[in-house]
Amino acid sequence: MTLNFSHLQSIGWTNYFMQQLSAQLSFDELTALHSDEEPTNQPYAVFRITAIHRDRIEAIGELGSSNLISTDLLCPPEFRPTSLFLAVGDWVLAERAEEHWRIKLVVEPKSRLQRLSVDQPQLIAANLDYLWIVTSANQDFNLKRLQRYLALALEANIEPVVILTKSDLCSEAELEEYLAQLKKLNCHLIHAISTLEGTGLDTLKTYLNSGTSIALVGSSGVGKSSLLNALAGTQQEVAGIREDDDKGKHTTTARQLFFIDSADEKAHGKVAVIDTPGMRELQLFNSQQGIEETFADIHSLAQDCRFSDCHHEQEPGCKVREALENGTIDPSDFNNYQKLLKEDEHIKRRDLGSHAERKHQRSFSKMVKTMNKEIW
Repeated sequence: MTLNFSHLQSIGWTNYFMQQLSAQLSFDELTALHSDEEPTNQPYAVFRITAIHRDRIEAIGELGSSNLISTDLLCPPEFRPTSLFLAVGDWVLAERAEEHWRIKLVVEPKSRLQRLSVDQPQLIAANLDYLWIVTSANQDFNLKRLQRYLALALEANIEPVVILTKSDLCSEAELEEYLAQLKKLNCHLIHAISTLEGTGLDTLKTYLNSGTSIALVGSSGVGKSSLLNALAGTQQEVAGIREDDDKGKHTTTARQLFFIDSADEKAHGKVAVIDTPGMRELQLFNSQQGIEETFADIHSLAQDCRFSDCHHEQEPGCKVREALENGTIDPSDFNNYQKLLKEDEHIKRRDLGSHAERKHQRSFSKMVKTMNKEIW
């Protein structure tokens, strides 16, 4: 009996991952993967990562939920091989190790969402179809922060969906003003909802197709967990979610992938959903293309400037300055566009310098060892 990949399809497995896995394995490994052994006796198994802890990795596969082991978890993060950097949502091939499953390789992902955290790249989620960017119709609303999230999604080639929650807290005129602001974003999927009144939820359910993977991002308290509970139809026992002191507020304390039923009852499939902790501060990482797509109108104008290295200040023939002067583009958007590009460039230069310094230190250490051998 071979691995039942059709079962994995209900939790997001596609032909893309099968092709990537086949390309990463030797002939003998592929043969073992498709052996006639019963599932409980097979030497290999495919899993999807559902949670990552300091001492273990939770995953789900054909045989159900399991705790996977990886010797690299014992190493400090800076010494772990990049091939085993994991994100919730990743697919992995594991090999049987007595009573455990040990991660052998990470299947090449189709997308990976990442940000900069404490000067280190941090993986948020992998293999997503949609990124739901959640904000609320109150004081949390911040267009510049939403532009950062949008750049994050576009850089990872993930379809962004902007969701405005708590629409019941504002008047109709206020709601229209919020939506007018959101329409300035380079995103054509924008929805206003209220989990309290149930408005807008049916529209969101159209995204819940069998095998689809979705992650939710946004600040704490914007209603991500309440939204998921409303779509699931029940108050789920989701690890990492606790009730806060504030009325109607949930706080997610850890990234975790879980499954809700797809909207198509006949399909009997699941939708993979990743709820993330609130990220009020979001620093982008290697996101130039995502930034340029987020501000596509400004970037397009910049391509028509007379000088290719135009800084859009006082240079003659600057199309961006012309657009600013005639009101075609918003000065606030332009300032944020420049700010994000400068941040991204600063991070690139810093990382390049750090890499050169580490290379120099390794060369120096090697030279010292050689000299010591010659002396002694």
